[in-house]
Amino acid sequence: MISKQLSELGQGEAQAVLQAILNASADAIISTDAGGFISTFNTGAERIFGHSREHMLGQPLDLLMPERYRAIHSVYVKQFAASSAVRRKMSLGPVKGLHANGREIDLDATLSKVMVHQQQVLISHLSDITERLQAEAEFKRVQTQLSELTQKLLMQEKTLVKRLSQELHDQLGQTLAAIRLAHETVVNLQGDQVPPGVSRLQSQLGQQISLAIRQVRQVLVGLRPPLLDEQGLAAALDNELRNRSLSRPNLDIALYVQPDLAHTRYPSEVAYAAFMVMREALDNALKHAAATAISVRLSGSPTLIHLVVSDNGTGLLSEPLPQTGHLGILGMHERAHAVGAVVNFERVKPSGTHVAFVWKSPEDGAPL
Repeated sequence: MISKQLSELGQGEAQAVLQAILNASADAIISTDAGGFISTFNTGAERIFGHSREHMLGQPLDLLMPERYRAIHSVYVKQFAASSAVRRKMSLGPVKGLHANGREIDLDATLSKVMVHQQQVLISHLSDITERLQAEAEFKRVQTQLSELTQKLLMQEKTLVKRLSQELHDQLGQTLAAIRLAHETVVNLQGDQVPPGVSRLQSQLGQQISLAIRQVRQVLVGLRPPLLDEQGLAAALDNELRNRSLSRPNLDIALYVQPDLAHTRYPSEVAYAAFMVMREALDNALKHAAATAISVRLSGSPTLIHLVVSDNGTGLLSEPLPQTGHLGILGMHERAHAVGAVVNFERVKPSGTHVAFVWKSPEDGAPL
C-alpha cells in the first residue's frame, strides 16, 4: 500500500514521505552501501547513538560499535551480504553499540538487505534495550538478595527452634517433672490424714502439673519434629500423622512409605525441609481446604526424595498459582529452595490438591 502511494508521488515528495516514515520509528534504522558506509540515519538512530544525521551520513557503520567488535562484525556482514538470506538477527543475544559519549549500549539488532537501482543496500534495525536489561538485572539482584535473606532467616529459625526445644526439654520440662515428683511425694507422706479441702486442692494441683507437662510436650512437637533426628524422615512422618489422627478422629489419613526408605537417613537440613513442607501442606488442607481425607506418600532412593501430600479439599484457587501473596506457599517454596529442592502444586479434579516436594542429591547429577 505504502509503495503504491509513493509511486504516485513525485520523486522529491516520495523521498520526504519515506524520510518521515523512517523518522516516526523510535528504533534506529540505518542503511549502508556495500562498503559499509551509512546512507540513511533516522531520528531514532540520532536519539539512540547521540550522533546527528549530518555527521553520520557517509561514515562507516563500525563507528557505532565498540572497537573490539568491529572486525568480527565486518566478517559477519560480508557473510550475510553473500548469502541468500534477506533478513537475519545479528546475534542470539544483545549486540553492543557505542554512544557518542563513549558509553556502551545494549541493542536488539536485525539486518536486512534489498536491491535499489541494481545495488545492494543493507538495513540495520536496532532497538535500545539497555534500560530493560538493567531493570531485569536489578530485578534478579533483588530477587537473589531476598532469597538469600529468606534462606538465612530459615536457617536462623531452625537454629532458634532447636535451641528453644532443647531448653524447654532440659529446663522447663525437667523442672515440671521435679515438681510432679515432689507433689506426689508430699501426697504419699501425708497418707489419709488430710482434710477433704486440702485433698481436693492437691488433686487439682496434680492435674494442673500433668496438664502443664502435656502442654510443654505439645509445644515441643510443634517446634521440632519428634524422631526426625533420632530415627529419620519416615519415622517423623509416621509420628506426625498418628498425632493428627488422634486429634482428628474423623479424618481419613494415611501414610505410604516405600519399604526400602523406612530407615533411610537424609541430610538433616533436607529432612527438616521436607517435613516442614509436609506439615504446612497438612495445615493448608485442614484449615483452608476443609479436607476430610489426606494421604502422604514417600518414595525415591537414598539420593532422592519424592514426598507427595494429597487431599480431597476444595483445592487451590482457580486462577494460576500466585507468585506472591500466600505466605504458606511462599514458605514451602523457600524451604525447598534453601536445600536445592522444588515444590510443585497440582489441582485435582473434581477437588483436591497434590503438593510434591522433590529433592535430588547434588551427587546424583541429574536435574530435577
